Amino acid sequence: MAAIFFEHFVGKDAKVNDPDTVIFFRDHLTFLDEVISEEKKKMGLLDLAGQLKFKQEEFSKKQGIKLHGELTDRKGSEGICHSVIAESYALPGQLNVGSDSHTPHVGAVGCVAFGIGTTDVFNSWITKDVRVKVPESVRVVVRGKRKPNVSAKDFILLLLSMEYIRSGKALAKVIEYCGEAIEELSVDERATMTNMAAEIGGFTGIVAPDQKTVEFLMERRNMPRAEAEGFCKGMYSDPDAQYAHVIELDADAITPMVATPGDPGNGKYVRELNTPVPVEIAYGGTCTAGKNADMDMYAQVLAEALKQGKRVAESCKFYVQFGSQETREYCLQKGYLEIFKQAGAIVIEPSCGACINAGPGVSTRADQVVISAQNRNFPGRSGPGQLYLASPYTVAASAVAGYIVEYEPTAQRKLVVA
Repeated sequence: MAAIFFEHFVGKDAKVNDPDTVIFFRDHLTFLDEVISEEKKKMGLLDLAGQLKFKQEEFSKKQGIKLHGELTDRKGSEGICHSVIAESYALPGQLNVGSDSHTPHVGAVGCVAFGIGTTDVFNSWITKDVRVKVPESVRVVVRGKRKPNVSAKDFILLLLSMEYIRSGKALAKVIEYCGEAIEELSVDERATMTNMAAEIGGFTGIVAPDQKTVEFLMERRNMPRAEAEGFCKGMYSDPDAQYAHVIELDADAITPMVATPGDPGNGKYVRELNTPVPVEIAYGGTCTAGKNADMDMYAQVLAEALKQGKRVAESCKFYVQFGSQETREYCLQKGYLEIFKQAGAIVIEPSCGACINAGPGVSTRADQVVISAQNRNFPGRSGPGQLYLASPYTVAASAVAGYIVEYEPTAQRKLVVA
């Protein structure tokens, strides 16, 4: 749409301002043909999605814009925009804008990153400007040490269930995450927190760059330590900074969470579910949960299950979808693909998919229960079924059990027995 606007209002032969700062992705609709209904095909929606692809390719070639497109040797894409930007492009202190609400994902490396609409995208190609009102900030402090079966997803689901956020008081504000439990998280896990600033309704989410960020830049970009440290130096809030509100959480008190169907703010502890909730589909993927650290969690749970002679329950299909080719390669090197295969998980190439009702893992019946590590569970978001949100640990453990359960690490079980 932005390309069409640009050519219509600026001119067919006009050039974007500084194409090196513009990046295109073919990520949202790569697997749409596998799940789209015959009714929608007859309406021409699949053909329309194909036209979007061709328009994107044509415009990127004409403008000299980098396109991360579909794979040529197999079905799938190079990666989801947020995943690839975090892995390969974003740097502390940058301003990043994107035509998707989960653009705050890269706040995990200290960027100010936010989603914008089509008109703002098209305008930024001309002016390199985006007009915004500088927002207030909400400080989220997570103190203490998290339990071994708790992840960043549990932190964010708890935050989303809080009255301050549910009532809309955090809307359009910067969500700044800090505290010992946040500092202990990997950059991938921090990205879960910043990504889901979108569900809070925040302007963006951000974590101050630190040694973990330095290590991330060195590992993912092959950046020399001195250069990485230079990017991260001095990037933090002033000690006397003013905040619209401060939220404090105790990581020690948090146990695995789910968001019950209908809204990401419907958070409750798994142990508060009164009756067992059988699941037919478990889905691990999306920008929120298709990162290296998420794959570590799926693989950890499934590897332990295999050691106990268990695999994915016969009553459940477990889909694991990578966020990028880099993450797929990481899984290959770590031996995770073999673990996923042996445990009975279905592996999918990188793309957006079930999260937007456009790929394997969507529900097909209203009574079908799905547990997913994605970011949203609004009615109809991923099919007509009942969608629970949870962490990668909880999703994988529930896939093995066949119903929603907390993951119990082997070491933790031994500790309890002792």
